[in-house]
Amino acid sequence: MQGQDHSGNELNKPLVVVAGRSNVGKSSLVRALTGKRVRIGKRPGTTGHEELIDLESIVLVDMPGFGYAAGKDRAAINRLKTGIVHRLENWERRLLIAILVIDVSLFRELVERWESRNEVPVDVEFYGFLSEISQYVIVAANKTDKVANKDKSDEFGFLRMKLSEVGQAPDIIPVSVRDAESIRDLRVRIESILKQEGLEVPSW
Repeated sequence: MQGQDHSGNELNKPLVVVAGRSNVGKSSLVRALTGKRVRIGKRPGTTGHEELIDLESIVLVDMPGFGYAAGKDRAAINRLKTGIVHRLENWERRLLIAILVIDVSLFRELVERWESRNEVPVDVEFYGFLSEISQYVIVAANKTDKVANKDKSDEFGFLRMKLSEVGQAPDIIPVSVRDAESIRDLRVRIESILKQEGLEVPSW
């Protein structure tokens, strides 16, 4: 990758960034999407820095999770979140697609917990932020397999409603790393944006 440094600041290709709270399955999703090996762990905060994957016409970036991270105090967690925000702001000119990974099986519970404290839920806040700096935002509603079929309509409706409160109607793709068809759906959506922007589709 020409001009690469660890931070990715010297790369010239458009960026597709995968972001989200800790432990929502970002790295597992990146592996399922690209077939590339990235660090995966069960402990929140396993991805300590961004992982860059060269996909020819674009660079896919697996960002560290924000929020709780194992073994880190509140101050360290806040520094990490601030660092992620600053990194994304610095990449704004090259940020083509932001993929916000949300654990749809826990989304309602977390929203209700945050709102009970009169706080904006962090997933919702981050969707608003990404909508401001990225040309396209895809919401990967991960762990769909953990939601009962009878509840899926309500849970996805709730997700759409809450995200719409801070931005445009979200582009939601239900995904599960155990469901190859859902991963294909996400890949097809990314490819449609790349084609629209006149970029070559990666070989993945």
